[in-house]
Amino acid sequence: MKSLFKLLIAAAVFAGVAVSDSTSFKVHVIGDSTVCNYKDSAYPQTGWGQILGSFFDGSRVQVVNYAIGGRSSKTFVQEGRLDEVKKNLQKGDIMMVQFGHNDRYFGSKPREVPFDSLGYWLQQYADVAKGAGVTLVYVTPMNMNMGANGRNIFTEYNVVGKMEELAKKNGAVYVNLNAKSYNAYSKSWDPAYVSRYQFKMFLKGEYPNYPDGVTNDGTTHFQESGSIAHCQWIAEELESALKNESYISADNKANLTQLVSALKPRFAFTVKANISNSKGLITHNQQLPGGAPLTLHVSPGSFGKKFVGWYDDDCNKLSADSNYYGKKTLYRAATYTAVFDGGPACQPTSHGEENSLDSPTSSSSAGPESSSSFDPKICFDGVADEAWPSPIDMASPEVGDGWTEANHVGYTGQGFFNFDNSAYSTATYNVTSDQSASNARVMIRYSFVGNSDRDMKVTVDNGEYDVTFKSTGSWDKWDTAYVEDVWVDALDFKVKLASVSADGGPNIDMIAFDIKGVYRTGCSPAKVKNDNPADTSTTRVVPVRAVTMQPAVKKTYNALGRVVPGEKTHSRLPRGRYFER
Repeated sequence: MKSLFKLLIAAAVFAGVAVSDSTSFKVHVIGDSTVCNYKDSAYPQTGWGQILGSFFDGSRVQVVNYAIGGRSSKTFVQEGRLDEVKKNLQKGDIMMVQFGHNDRYFGSKPREVPFDSLGYWLQQYADVAKGAGVTLVYVTPMNMNMGANGRNIFTEYNVVGKMEELAKKNGAVYVNLNAKSYNAYSKSWDPAYVSRYQFKMFLKGEYPNYPDGVTNDGTTHFQESGSIAHCQWIAEELESALKNESYISADNKANLTQLVSALKPRFAFTVKANISNSKGLITHNQQLPGGAPLTLHVSPGSFGKKFVGWYDDDCNKLSADSNYYGKKTLYRAATYTAVFDGGPACQPTSHGEENSLDSPTSSSSAGPESSSSFDPKICFDGVADEAWPSPIDMASPEVGDGWTEANHVGYTGQGFFNFDNSAYSTATYNVTSDQSASNARVMIRYSFVGNSDRDMKVTVDNGEYDVTFKSTGSWDKWDTAYVEDVWVDALDFKVKLASVSADGGPNIDMIAFDIKGVYRTGCSPAKVKNDNPADTSTTRVVPVRAVTMQPAVKKTYNALGRVVPGEKTHSRLPRGRYFER
């Protein structure tokens, strides 16, 4: 470790750059769902920004992860997120930016960026970095899981080349994660290994958070071991850029020197089996710092023998589970052995001792600070149907233009929301998802009387969908509309319904997702009736409650979702019009 740091100091002095072992600064990470932090309920789905902090000495570097799923270089700016990052930048900090997956242009989604506009949006980050005196690191998007000899999806949409061009133009730092990942996924590694141990593809019962497994998300999102590999490649690219790239400006070279010198020493992480099988799937050897997540995977079926357990280099048995996780790597070289029946007994491997001097504080990849409050009454109170396991009561939005009512029969939950008769009325709900999906289905339960359809824009996180609502013929009769192919990330997001005609929207009772673990932020996931094997009674999405007629209440909400004092009561007239009483 000390020899590595001396080499870095020598390199810095040679470059005319001063370096201090006590400098503290932040790394601000910006990106999409392949980068962002995920809650424990989504484990082992992980973004590389969530792991990156464990590669740095936490006494010198703090990693703050602003990445959020579903964003592109354009929408991250348009939503004001880059402005929020800008407020927290200090001279000498680092700003890492990875976009590309959601920027690819098909002409169908607001987040997509025509290639001739891509440079404009990526330059926005360089301009902010220059203005704040921080160093920009363009990180090219990793390749997707395309199978054996798979194409590089960023050949057609060349964000990789555009980032390199802009890095040279701005004297910024360029990290080619795309090349590193493409070479591994499509050339060096077995396709089955990539799918099973890098991307989000899980067998049934393999992880507690995914009891049914995951088979439909194996091309884009990553599990923890995949993001660990990305961080190793990013560290290697940062070191290479400091050593080899002459286009980096002097100030950025100084900041990059500080960043590279704060990388923790990486040790040989060796994984083997006690039997030989060239087709056996087992975690690959890596170079990892101490204090990083420790994940060990082996597929016993690929070896054709009964798995006994994982053993460390002193032949202590760690686990009988073929997936071993939840621990940290050691601050020394370490060897782990998958032991199978029919092979030799575990043989100890000599190793050094952990040195406290080589055990610097681990840096955490935290998200930006935020605060939220909620009314428990917004939470779903009932039992969900297996087909729609995530019902959400829509009676009380965090922010809305309209009335929370309970003056018609047949609604579910706490009531329903009646939009103002306006082409500009909206209702916004804070929602959390514990899972991700690229093709979720959403149902919306509603009612209204009228001769014309009522069209609305429905936004789920960063996706906008046009939904047409047909008249139900009675305010007491409810029907459902559906939104197909909805992208959902495992994070907090907003669901927004916006009317587009002067009639406003229909009365909205509830929505429901066909994936588990989606609920109002602050609440808990709904209980699914069929989750209890002993319960064989007939189920429906939610119990229908008896309704007592009562005055409607118009609520005006502030930005924190609290009702503004001075609300007034209203009574219904035909066709949804209101008078003040």
